[in-house]
Amino acid sequence: MLRSLSTRFARALARVVPAALVCVSATAYADYPDRPVTLVVPFPTGGNSDIVGRQIAEKISTKLGQPVIVENRTGAGGMVGNQAVARAKPDGYTMLLGGMSTQVLLAGTAPELPYDPVNSFSSVALISKVPLVLVVPATSPATDLKSFAEYLKKSPGKYNFSSAGTGTSGHITSQYFANAIGADVVHVPYRGSSPALVDLVEGRNAYLVDTPPVVKELVKGGKIRALAVFSENRLEELPDVPTVAEAGMADVVKHMLQPWQGIFVPAGTPPEVEAKIHDAVNSAVTDPEFQAKLRQLGLIPMPGTLADAKQLFEVDYANWLPILDNMGLKPKS
Repeated sequence: MLRSLSTRFARALARVVPAALVCVSATAYADYPDRPVTLVVPFPTGGNSDIVGRQIAEKISTKLGQPVIVENRTGAGGMVGNQAVARAKPDGYTMLLGGMSTQVLLAGTAPELPYDPVNSFSSVALISKVPLVLVVPATSPATDLKSFAEYLKKSPGKYNFSSAGTGTSGHITSQYFANAIGADVVHVPYRGSSPALVDLVEGRNAYLVDTPPVVKELVKGGKIRALAVFSENRLEELPDVPTVAEAGMADVVKHMLQPWQGIFVPAGTPPEVEAKIHDAVNSAVTDPEFQAKLRQLGLIPMPGTLADAKQLFEVDYANWLPILDNMGLKPKS
């Protein structure tokens, strides 16, 4: 009889304890946040990432009911900021403005990372994306993407492409395009887009891939020519520029790198906290006023679910890491 009572008690306890733990877990984070939150931006002040970070911080501060303080932790292409967040306590009080470049491209191009790019973070919200544009000097004989591909292939090793720096989305896309069409070209990295554009305008390099805000005024002024956008649809800023598919190159250029930005937290952050952060960010991204600010920066608002945020990172990581490995961009340690 004692054994029977003990068994029944154990079974009852097994049913009660998980429910109690769920209740305690929900209660423990019901007041989140009850103090200021830090948003780490892994790039310097004044750039697009910093501007977006400060604007999203202001919007979600209102939603969360606590100040969201932007902290610029710069260096190593975003590695310094990533490392700071990876080491932070997973309680929702430290967030990261991450994206395609810092969470995916860096993992495929940096010689060694002081954190696990997949298991150190959790993606919780999407903010924006920005397509890339392939541009050539106004003096280039190529007037469309197909003729340009043939132009590059005719003289292996003769032509250069410029970029805003090694490991940037423009560098990766330019090299991927060259590999896809079978062209032997030379990468010339610059310290930023401005000097790269100066040499492109002068005809010192054959092409460059960068964002619409960087190239659109020179395109409209006839200083350079845009041949295609790496996007599913044409862009409002450059409506006359065809997509890669419209240019007849979809079968060759099978992957389109589209930089995006979102919010990450340290892995292990409680689901209830992740949900609160996601709701605050997504509320901002669906706000028409905030969307207008993003579009002024040349960014496309990217609202979505918590699952969307996780899936985009997982898909891009799975797709692009093998491509980056095959491109041989990671220095040998």
